[in-house]
Amino acid sequence: MTIRHTIEQVAELPPALAAALGIFVLALIVLVARGLLRLPDHTRLSSPEARERARRRTESRRRQQKLRARRESLQRRPRRRWIRLPPAAPPTP
Repeated sequence: MTIRHTIEQVAELPPALAAALGIFVLALIVLVARGLLRLPDHTRLSSPEARERARRRTESRRRQQKLRARRESLQRRPRRRWIRLPPAAPPTP
């Protein structure tokens, strides 16, 4: 059975039955949308202990990232400082 055949079957229904079917389909769509919107937020941590662990983990990541950036900048700094330049040419008389 194709979609076109199904649409033709619905079109052949009496107007009151087609309207009732349309209202039922719209109500079903609204109920599904409302149910999806009312689902609990799965990203929110429920227990206070879990929230505290997540907060500490985030702070630790930030701290480690700052330390890593500082370590890398300190490692780059001596390389810049100790670059040997070629000897200067003697002044021309």
